[in-house]
Amino acid sequence: FSAGMAGGSVYFGEDFGQRVDLTQRIAEIIRSYPDNTILKELIQNADDAGASIVRFVLDRRHHGTETLVYRRLAPFQGPALLAYNDGVFSEEDFQSISRIGGSLKRDKAFKTGRFGIGFNSVYHVTDVPSFASGAQLCFFDPHADYLPDISASNPGKMLNVTTPKVQDTIARHPDQFAPYRLFGCSLEAYFPGTMFRLPLRVPELASRSRISRVSYTEASVAELFATFREEAPHILLFLKHVRALEVYEIAADGAEPVRQFSSAITNCSDHLLAERRLARLA
Repeated sequence: FSAGMAGGSVYFGEDFGQRVDLTQRIAEIIRSYPDNTILKELIQNADDAGASIVRFVLDRRHHGTETLVYRRLAPFQGPALLAYNDGVFSEEDFQSISRIGGSLKRDKAFKTGRFGIGFNSVYHVTDVPSFASGAQLCFFDPHADYLPDISASNPGKMLNVTTPKVQDTIARHPDQFAPYRLFGCSLEAYFPGTMFRLPLRVPELASRSRISRVSYTEASVAELFATFREEAPHILLFLKHVRALEVYEIAADGAEPVRQFSSAITNCSDHLLAERRLARLA
């Protein structure tokens, strides 16, 4: 330690201080909320972004593992819960989602998701969530175990897919990026939407997870969707921008999503749309 020291370098002890165990903090959050909050939180965040449509997908496919960026990511190539909306992250959104307990929405009363646990609810499902929005593809790894070249102080990666170096990475590792090519997300140019991918926490991962030892199966997602089917019409009444909620499934040997059900507000007058934007969640 030498900065500001007269007379040169002076030993001033070892690294020490208060630290936050990210996995423990997330575990505390999800213990306080049931997993049936996941879809509602994602819908509220989409509504905040001004999205008009939200789509959820149970993707039952097992994607390839031969050309991954990092071999430790192989367990996350299986079935996943996908959440798409036609809004795009702002710079503020990127900052907010990276704060485990300090959402920038707290000072904005007009934001529907102000009172929710937001993005952290997805850890009921997965240990490595990711999402594409605009020019960015982002990965979170709170364990700092699965992504390359990360640490507990920087537990994630952001890739600008419009840059040549990232395009080169995508071209050389097609298996890694295949799961995101849906609803207009090509990873070849700016994506005018947002899509979260939540690879399900399989028993192998659950057995060593410091976030949750509970595995999340395809049946768990199907049950979540069954409950959501009953709730969707009511949820729409309390949103400001979202006008349609849709649920899809991709079969294990399928290529395209098949719609299972939808709920939408139709024949909206301009006056009614304006009134919706003034609505408040109870």
